[in-house]
Amino acid sequence: MSAGWMLLKKFVASPSTIGSVMPSSRFLIRTMMSGIDWSRTHRIAELGAGTGVITDAIDTRRHPDSSFLCFERDPMMRRDLARRYPGVDVQNDAFTLCGRLAEVGVTGLDCVVSGLPFANFTLSCQKRLLDDIHHCLAPGGMFIAFQYTRQIQPYLVSVYSDLDSQFVWANIPPAFVFICRKPTTPA
Repeated sequence: MSAGWMLLKKFVASPSTIGSVMPSSRFLIRTMMSGIDWSRTHRIAELGAGTGVITDAIDTRRHPDSSFLCFERDPMMRRDLARRYPGVDVQNDAFTLCGRLAEVGVTGLDCVVSGLPFANFTLSCQKRLLDDIHHCLAPGGMFIAFQYTRQIQPYLVSVYSDLDSQFVWANIPPAFVFICRKPTTPA
């Protein structure tokens, strides 16, 4: 089954858990990957991997010795990701990010890439996960997320002093990309 048909089927069955009916476009992926210095990025997590179009972009760019954790809640998509990317640690729930990092001995992520539909979460769940992401980032680490609304932008502005946003028209639907960097020294 193609990625587009799989997403459409999942969206019809459970629209609150799937962010879009179409996989991310190459333009969105290019925007998300453009600010990452792959020579300095050795500990990576992806949240909400879905059909794996961003997973594939990360996996082809990352250093061979890097560690890559990928989180996807849907069991069918997760099995497909694990089969297609045997060198990636595929996990179930992004809300277990900090615990999973502790289990595998990772002490700080260089980059977190997210396709999670934060607008579909309660405000308390949004804050909890965004707090966890910030906590799990190493100093100087990046958080890159695409969203279809600006709903999480006030939180990002309050936590990250280095924040850039770009709007990608060439995606269905068009999306905001937020590129945040955690300070290298505590504020």
